[in-house]
This record gives sequence, C-alpha cells and structure tokens, in this order.
Amino acid sequence: MQSELTSNTDRTKHRLTPAVGMLLVVLLIAMIFRVHRISDMSFWFDESFCLKMAEFPISDLWVHAKEDPHPPLFYFILKYWIMLFGSSTLATRLASFIPGILSIIGIYLVVKEAYRDPQTGNCSSSVNSAAVVAAALVALSPLHILWSYQVRMYAAGTALAAFSSWFLLKVLRREPSRKRDWYFFTMTAIALVYTHNFGLFVVTAQYLFAAGYLLLYHRAASLSQAGSRLMPLLISAAGTLLAWLPWLPSFLHQRELVVEGFWTKPFSWETAGATLFDMFGFDQAINMTPVIGLIAGQIMVLILLLLAFGRRPGDYFLALIAGFPFVAGILVSIFSRNIFNDRYFMFNQIFLFAALAVLISRISLKPAQFCLYGICIAGTGFLAYEQWLNREADFKLPAIQGAMASIEERRKPGELLLVCDPAIYVSVIAHARERGDIFTFHPGEDYPFTHGAAAMREDEYLRSQEIAQRRDPWIWAFDADSYRWRVPVPPGYRLVGENSFPGFRAKYAVRLYSRATEVTAKPKSN
Repeated sequence: MQSELTSNTDRTKHRLTPAVGMLLVVLLIAMIFRVHRISDMSFWFDESFCLKMAEFPISDLWVHAKEDPHPPLFYFILKYWIMLFGSSTLATRLASFIPGILSIIGIYLVVKEAYRDPQTGNCSSSVNSAAVVAAALVALSPLHILWSYQVRMYAAGTALAAFSSWFLLKVLRREPSRKRDWYFFTMTAIALVYTHNFGLFVVTAQYLFAAGYLLLYHRAASLSQAGSRLMPLLISAAGTLLAWLPWLPSFLHQRELVVEGFWTKPFSWETAGATLFDMFGFDQAINMTPVIGLIAGQIMVLILLLLAFGRRPGDYFLALIAGFPFVAGILVSIFSRNIFNDRYFMFNQIFLFAALAVLISRISLKPAQFCLYGICIAGTGFLAYEQWLNREADFKLPAIQGAMASIEERRKPGELLLVCDPAIYVSVIAHARERGDIFTFHPGEDYPFTHGAAAMREDEYLRSQEIAQRRDPWIWAFDADSYRWRVPVPPGYRLVGENSFPGFRAKYAVRLYSRATEVTAKPKSN
C-alpha cells in the first residue's frame, strides 16, 4: 500500500469543493435516517429518566445526579433546552438529533485536520475521500442512528469527542498555534468528561497523544524550548483536571454504586463479543452471535495496528484515540464491574471508522480502493436499512404512550394511578397530560439506582399503609409484565378490567381494581 495522503494537493479556493458537496449529501442521508418518525415512538426508561431529571431545580439537580452513574452536564443542558423549545417528543429528541449530525461533521473535520499538508494547509484528494467515507460510516452506523433520536447523552458526548479532537489537532498541527484553539479544546474536553464518564478515557488519550507529539515529533533544541512547547498543554491539562475535581467525590460515589449493583453481567469474552456484535449493528439483521463480534473486534485491532505502522502523527492519533478506551474498558471490566457496553464506545468508534477510511485510502490501486469503500458503505447502509425496518415494526406497538392514552380516556380526576416501579413511572408521567394522583408504589425498601430512583421525589411514592388509608374506590395499576413488576393492590380490591400494551422493550399491562363494596359500573380498561 502506498500513501497519497500528502500528495496531489487540492489547491482549490472555492468554498464548495467536491468533498464538501459529498459531505452535504451524507448529512442529508443521515438526517433522513435520524428524523424519520422521530416523534412516533414512546419514551422508554432511559429517555424518561433524563426528562425527569431535567425537572429538578438547578440547586437539586447536582445532588440527584450523584445517585446516577453519569455526570450531570447533559441534564443541565436538557433542562435549559426544554425551557427554550418545550417538552414535546420532537423538541426533546432534537437535543440528541443535532449533536448526532454534528458528530458526522466533526469526524470529517478530524480526518482533514489530521492529514492536512502542513506546508500548504490543503488536503489531498485521498484525504478528502477518507474524510467523506468516515463521515458516511458514522452517518449510517445503526448505533449512532439509534442514539441520535433518543434523549440521552451519548450523541452529545460523541460530538464533543469529535470537536475536542479537531481543536487539539488544529493547535498541534498548525504553525503558529493559536491560543483560542487551546481554549476551545480545553472547554470541549471539560464538557466531555462532564457528559459521560467514558469521556475520561477519550480525554486521557488526547492528552497522551499531545504530550507525545510535542516531545517526540517536534524535538526541542533545548530544555527551555521544550518547556515553552509543553506549557500550553500543561495549562490545559491542569485546567481540565481542576474543573473536574469538584465532581470527583460524586464520581467515586457513583463508582461504588456501579460496583455494588450495576445491571451488567460479569465480563467474559462472550459478553465482550456480544457488545461488539451490537456496537457494529449486526443485531439489526441477524441473531446474536458473540463469535461474530469477537471477529469484528480482531479486525478492529488489525486496522489500528496497520494504521499505526504508517508512523504519521495522524496515524498515531487515530490509533490511540480509537484503541485506548477499548483497552481501558476491558481492564476496568476485568478488575471491577463490567462496563463494556456498546453505547459507551460511541465516543471512540467514530475514530475507528476514520482509521478504516484512511487505511483504505492508501491503496494505490484505485479500483480496489473504490471497491472497498463501496463494500464498507453498502454494508453499513444495509444494517441501517434493517434498523429502519425494525423501527417501523416498533412504531406499530402502543407501548406506554398507547397505554396512557387508553387510561386518560377513562380515568376520572382524583382516581389513583399506581405505577409498579420508578423505571416505569418516569415514562408514564412523560406521556401523561395530567399528573394528578399518579404515584409509584414504594415497597418499604429503597429502589436500586438502576430503577431510576435518582429521578424520584419522596412525594411521588405511596406505601401500602398510605394506599390503604386513602380508601380509593378505584385503583388503576400500571404493571410491567415482562419484568414481573406488578402493583401489590391492598386487600379489599378486586380486578374488574385489564389490557395489554406491548412495547419495543417490554410488555405493559393496565389493570383496574374496585373496592369490594363499590358498584362496578366503571367501564373496563379494555
């Protein structure tokens, strides 16, 4: 293989280059996949949890966020986003849709910056091709499509990983460097570690690369010159660390929560293979086969090793930023609780796509190069299309949104709606037009954090004694039959109606109970 990444420089001064034109096409396709019926699917637990967290006052939000294993920045952003644009399904999901699109633009900029000709500042045609293909792979990735229309922090974290890397490459690769790029890099790095804890791995890899680049690639003539080169990096690293230190006690508390009660299975090569299988989107088309995931992981390692053999700064950067979080995730999962999860690797997966595109761009035989580009894009596009079909099937399921519509047609003001678990409650109220007399059953012992307890207020619970004291003539119960979570209705009530509402993640049931002394003239819930 022969590199063309520093030759055939494109010196055009026109703003709309062919590469930019192709990027616009990629963005259009990405928008179609992400915006398709974005408002039609019910909020599920993770989304509803974020929406519920965003309802807390600013002074309380930081405290509640400590009881959840994620940093708080996304909750603050979502709170102000809702204040500006409202709490509709479309408005709230745009908080992930927009960062998802920015991630595609970000990886395009990263590839161009990593391999820009330092003499002319321009990019070769091979660089432009690799940048567009990397953007296309992110645009069509089922994992990135999924989290670009769900109200979670993953799309935002991916965008921050891309743009922080772009700013870092700009400040390292351009002479003279500009202070504002150091500021932008530092701010986006801080935002990343406050968006998701896996951002710590990405930011660590960024600083490791920057230190190695300044010390090894640009060797200083004297100690003072080396110090002057490293000083901006040291200031940036110190600023990021100092900004994150206030969250450190909360991070350590969250770590204990995860170690004691996280939902993941113990780490094994089988679970690792299953994670990689889902991460690359194979789950959209075929049944779970961990071996396929492990094979994909081995190919991933081979891609990064082959790229690193190129011995260019951009090669080292992509290999480090793509590989380090995987290695760190494996080590933590082996020696502590398993945190090897597909969506956590979104932040560095985009750099793996970039590494693949760059590696293919170095094939000197153009027909083979274009053939490999086509296979990668067509294969990812096929999985995106399968995901589209799966989403269409999910849209037809009533889920919690349909269950709440059914309840609100029949439930009168003042009638009790009791939800089986906080994990279901947060979604119930997200789809409720009126929240009066909607509570979660409290069994007497605190729910684990994995059930969304961090988003709950004490006045949103009802205990058995409190339910009995209310003596409601009717009790609506919202159960999750798939998890065997069912409201324990107190003695003296009998079931008079029920209906089932399947969803894409669980099967729900609405049950109506009446006191034995009441005349059951109430229409059944079905």
